Amino acid sequence: MEWPTIAQISTLAPLPDGYRYEKLSAADVLPLIAGIRRWHPDIAVGGGSCYLREAFYATSVCLDDEAHKDVFVCVFKRADELVGMWSWERIPDTRSMYGRLIVIAPEHRSAKLASQVMPLAVTAGRAMGAEFLFGLATLKIPHMQNALEKAGFQLIGFTSGYDCEEVAPGDIRRVFEGVFCKVLVPADELMRPDPANLTPRARALFDVLFPQPGAAVQP
Repeated sequence: MEWPTIAQISTLAPLPDGYRYEKLSAADVLPLIAGIRRWHPDIAVGGGSCYLREAFYATSVCLDDEAHKDVFVCVFKRADELVGMWSWERIPDTRSMYGRLIVIAPEHRSAKLASQVMPLAVTAGRAMGAEFLFGLATLKIPHMQNALEKAGFQLIGFTSGYDCEEVAPGDIRRVFEGVFCKVLVPADELMRPDPANLTPRARALFDVLFPQPGAAVQP
């Protein structure tokens, strides 16, 4: 599961005029941290807070010409201005990719960069040999939910307290998030569970989320 090059990414998902991709460099780590603090203040706590720590990039993120680490950060630039970032993590043992974080500067959100590049996750994932993509979406605003749905990801449930946010100054709460996934292998390669091995509640939910082809779906 080799990471794509910036040239490949640019070909697979061209950005609007004036914008370009760059792989994160060591020189851009501190400017990116400062940008994320401005663009997404809520990230100071919770799962995304690692992107505010310089040590995280040194130990876990592919920088410059590195390719062996499992976290990839692609930044968006307009001229010399850093205007956003997008990060994925590969999980080679399960041939999976986890969409960790995408943040766009508020003044550039009208360019719809997140929606433009979301299909790239599928294209790049296939090219890398990934067989499963997944990510979490905030339920505070619908933008990421919309982007994932348009890219063909399926909402399969909600986490009840997996992550936490500062909902008001000094008030940190565990929150709900949407769980989205996309399987990149044909349906006939998926092993469905034996219904006899599911509790009645598990079977009822499974049948709603993953009905048999041709089965009637209850409204």
